Amino acid sequence: MSVTQPPSEARRVSVGDISLQVRIDGGDGPWVILAHALGANHTLWDATARHLAPRYRVLRYDLRGHGQSDAPIGAYSMIRMADDVAALMDALAVPEAHFVGVSVGGMIGQTMAVRYPERLLSLTLVDTVNRTPLDAHPMWHDRIGHVEAHGMAGVADSTLERWLSAPYRAAHPEEAQRVREMILSTPVHGYVGSGQAIMAFDLAGAIARIHCPTLVVVGEEDQGAPPEMAREIAATIPGARLEVLPRAAHLAHLEQAERFHTVLDAFLGNAACGAQCEAP
Repeated sequence: MSVTQPPSEARRVSVGDISLQVRIDGGDGPWVILAHALGANHTLWDATARHLAPRYRVLRYDLRGHGQSDAPIGAYSMIRMADDVAALMDALAVPEAHFVGVSVGGMIGQTMAVRYPERLLSLTLVDTVNRTPLDAHPMWHDRIGHVEAHGMAGVADSTLERWLSAPYRAAHPEEAQRVREMILSTPVHGYVGSGQAIMAFDLAGAIARIHCPTLVVVGEEDQGAPPEMAREIAATIPGARLEVLPRAAHLAHLEQAERFHTVLDAFLGNAACGAQCEAP
């Protein structure tokens, strides 16, 4: 007997000054929005979307400047990228949603939770930071310079080495190559504009105002958004839960997909009523 697959559709949606490429999986249940990392696209969440679609309506999108979404020239801002999400929700008649973001997607999620608290049922932050310190700016200038001079090939290998641990890359060469191709296909203008948004990002003094149920997930071996930062975020957001995934680097949701999905399932189940939950 064949198993009926949840419905899936791709479309373009206008949000303010740009058009975003969107995929919706699943036909029923609460909405879950998945936001990807810098230099990737919505397919970074393929496994999680498949896992959630039988029980949720999963909304994935290519961030501005990524994948098949428009890539305007110039600096982006995290506020603008959060506004993109709110406008996308308005266009698709999504009143509220669980938000799951990895890396820059997590920065967007934090901004959403501060700027649009009424729109989030819950927040899951994966391998992300609450600020970009000044001493990291030279590194970001260097990455942006490499991309402007050499295209995405200038940072593809170094990015892949940071994102996925060496044992995972060796054991899963096809998945590593898939992620590498995402990086290579990212528009230069999009990487540069988003990188400038990351450089300007600082919500360290604001995330204590986040009051929706929050899950913070980090790979034990993540060097770019290390466990120390995840602990700081979880300690600052009231009631946040922290989960450290072993043997995983920056894309912990890929390297430890089964463990991540188990943790996410339990969290989303308990956070189903979002900010409207009454404390026990």
